Amino acid sequence: MADVSDRYPWPDRGRWVRAVMVMTLDGRIVGPDGRSGSISGPADRDVLLAIRRFADAVVIGASTFRAERYRPMTGRADTRDLRAAEGQGPAPRLVIVSASLDLPWEEPAFHESALTPLVVTVAGHPPDLLDQAGGHADVLVAGGPAVDAAWLVAELEARGLRRIACEGGHVLLESFARAGVVDEWNLTLSPLAAETTFRLEDEATQDGFLFTRYLRARP
Repeated sequence: MADVSDRYPWPDRGRWVRAVMVMTLDGRIVGPDGRSGSISGPADRDVLLAIRRFADAVVIGASTFRAERYRPMTGRADTRDLRAAEGQGPAPRLVIVSASLDLPWEEPAFHESALTPLVVTVAGHPPDLLDQAGGHADVLVAGGPAVDAAWLVAELEARGLRRIACEGGHVLLESFARAGVVDEWNLTLSPLAAETTFRLEDEATQDGFLFTRYLRARP
C-alpha cells in the first residue's frame, strides 16, 4: 500500500476524531497474547503510522497501554518541520484513560516521549496517588465516577489537540461511539480466524456495507 499516507489524510477543518482498530474475521481485536500486534501485520502498522503522523493526540485505555507496551511518542524526523508549520508539536501527545491510576510508571513512554503524556482519571483519588501520577504525567481529573468521552474530547480540543486518534481498547472505543464523537472509523480487517489464515477472494460495497469473501490460505 504505497500510497497509505494519501489514504488517511486529516481534514483541514476543526476537531476530527478517528476510531482506529484492527479486527480478525471472527471478531477478535486482540490475539491470544492479549495484544493487537499479534493480529496485525506490516501493512496495518503502516496505516497506524500514517494516522499518527499528523495526529495531535493518541488516546488509549490503561489496559491497552499495559498490554501493548506503547513506545515513546517521539515523532518522525522527516515530519517535524511539517508539523511545526501546522502549529503542531513534534509528535502526538499520548493520552491514557485510567480510572484506577494503576499504571506502569517506569515505562519509557512516560519519560522519553516528545510531549509529556496526559493521564485522564476519575474523581476521588487520595492526594498521594495523584501526586505519584503527577510525577510522571500531566493529570486531568473528570468530575465524576467515569470519564465521559464527549467531555474528554472537548478538553483535548481546548488544549489545542484537534486531531484525535482513539486506538482503544474496545471499552474506550465503545464509549467514544456511544457519545457520538467519532467522525471517522479506520478499521483494518485482519485475514485471521482463530489461528487460521485466509486470503481475500472478493470484495464489494453497496449502501455503505462491505461484502467480502475469504478463502482458507493453502500452503
